[in-house]
Amino acid sequence: MSMTASARLCPLPAALALLLAGAHFWRAGLPALTLGCILLALLAWTRGAWVRRVLLLVLPLLAARWIWTTSQFVQVRQFMDQPWHRLAAILLGVALFTALAALPLLSERARARYARRESSAGAQLAALGLTTGILAAAWALAPGLFVLERFAPGWGLAQVFLPGLWAAWVAGRLSDRHTAVAARLWTWRLFSLIFFGQLLLGLTLDGRFLLSGNLHLPVPGVILAAPLYRGGGYFMLILFGVAVLLAGAAWCSQLCYFGVWDAGTAARGRVRPVPAWLPRLRPVVLALTLLTPVLLRLAGAPLGVALACGLLLGLLLPCCAGLFSRKLGLGTYCLGVCPLGLVASGLGRLSPWRVRRTGACNRCGACARACRYGAMTPERLDQEAPGSACTLCRDCLPACRRNALSLGLYGTKRHGPAVENSFIALLASLHAVFLALARV
Repeated sequence: MSMTASARLCPLPAALALLLAGAHFWRAGLPALTLGCILLALLAWTRGAWVRRVLLLVLPLLAARWIWTTSQFVQVRQFMDQPWHRLAAILLGVALFTALAALPLLSERARARYARRESSAGAQLAALGLTTGILAAAWALAPGLFVLERFAPGWGLAQVFLPGLWAAWVAGRLSDRHTAVAARLWTWRLFSLIFFGQLLLGLTLDGRFLLSGNLHLPVPGVILAAPLYRGGGYFMLILFGVAVLLAGAAWCSQLCYFGVWDAGTAARGRVRPVPAWLPRLRPVVLALTLLTPVLLRLAGAPLGVALACGLLLGLLLPCCAGLFSRKLGLGTYCLGVCPLGLVASGLGRLSPWRVRRTGACNRCGACARACRYGAMTPERLDQEAPGSACTLCRDCLPACRRNALSLGLYGTKRHGPAVENSFIALLASLHAVFLALARV
């Protein structure tokens, strides 16, 4: 349905107010905020429902900023015994215009214009807020963590709000079951490419691309083994634990920079039954991962030997992916080798998120064919929940034509879109934060 002229021009006052604020931030020496205002002014002309809500939040904040700026300038003028009334009138007029620019967005015409993905707008707004909140706190505590700030002082704030906008967009794609499966894989792959790309740039061009300037082996299992060998350095282990407690085993299907390549290879094959030996192998690998660094430390083995062991664990990924994952249509490295995955599966049971059967099942097997982790079997569906290998990838949800599967909260009867949107907001936020800050 075509829009009326008034609906087309609905974003104009907001866009003008944002451009005025961008000019103010530029003069104030805050170019990153100028960029943010320009991006929001451009987004105002899109039709996403979440954009309208963001504008309704940002415009009053900008109006308050104009009022604060007016008070500062007036105090300076009064201190210097200079005229200030005209200045105050102009700036307060801009503040009033900025505040009034939000009024057209409250009309029914605006609601009709910004109607795209209305069902996911809450998840997108929450993802934006969570991401910018976490990154703003990191910026306040340690601005040196941000790559942009290292190379271009003053621009680091862009690495706070740009990931927030990205998180909102990703949440919209993950909320749509028609695009969720593909979006999960390519956003996950993008994170891994940027993670390893920064490692390569740090090793070949400039050490500022590295997190601390000290090289660490980027193999997930080393997160468990390294503190045992060094007798300290628990930051990555704590970060992993917090992420798993928040998002559950979704760490394995959407946040691990290693597992995406195994999953991508498995996606090219037809799903076959999980071999009985495969899940039995992982506890053995976990035991070796925990025992080996302790023995190396007690034996006084040099660092080179420990790095060789960690590298060997990492080299099992291409071997598993090349030999088994595509053939079986399963993530064999994740299911049978990765020790961190086993810990994530166990620790993830403490998180509240669960996939479960909430409707009538005709045992068509569509969910089992969609699951690359062997968690969906007829026996498990009879128990109304997938097996312990479930990584909350949610690929099974759109595969079920009867909508008999949904995401719920453990220990409650709550399930459905509200729970799923909350999970997606959290997941998109963690993805964006890791994208912004995760480096070796």
